Amino acid sequence: RKREVSAPEFDTLPLWDHGWFFLGKSFPIVILLDFHLDRENNIATSRVTFSDRYQGWDGVVHGGLLASVLDDVMAYAIMTTDKLAITTRMSTTYRLPVKVGETLYLEGTVEKLGSRLATTRAVGYVLDGEGERQNRVVKVEAEGTYYLDSPQGGNEDERCRAGKEGTDSSSD
Repeated sequence: RKREVSAPEFDTLPLWDHGWFFLGKSFPIVILLDFHLDRENNIATSRVTFSDRYQGWDGVVHGGLLASVLDDVMAYAIMTTDKLAITTRMSTTYRLPVKVGETLYLEGTVEKLGSRLATTRAVGYVLDGEGERQNRVVKVEAEGTYYLDSPQGGNEDERCRAGKEGTDSSSD
């Protein structure tokens, strides 16, 4: 026999100091990343080590933050082409938990560069092993589609249309 369950009003939900990253009382500060840009190959790289202040579940980095840093590294990869980029679509796949205190290496690449849209890929990985025996262990990856803009700016209406049209980059 089914029973109906009603959700509590949002303003009655407890806001814990940890566990709910975006709703918690101790909302963390911004993450500052340094990027290395390889203009010849249209690749951006960075690395980040998240403290426990960025955890969702105990000892695990919040997935929204991982998606955010992958979005940034893909946008920076596009900057290697002297274009600015606005995210129109992004898909993130979480392969393994990223643990608090692990150094996550980020790599974003431009897969296709059209006149209006770019498609990108990014990976977040850790290094496993010692010396020459180090292996990349991919923990999170993403694909993105970005509307391209020049550094001088562009037409806001055109940017909005590109975001609504979806990600069919074959028409650009």
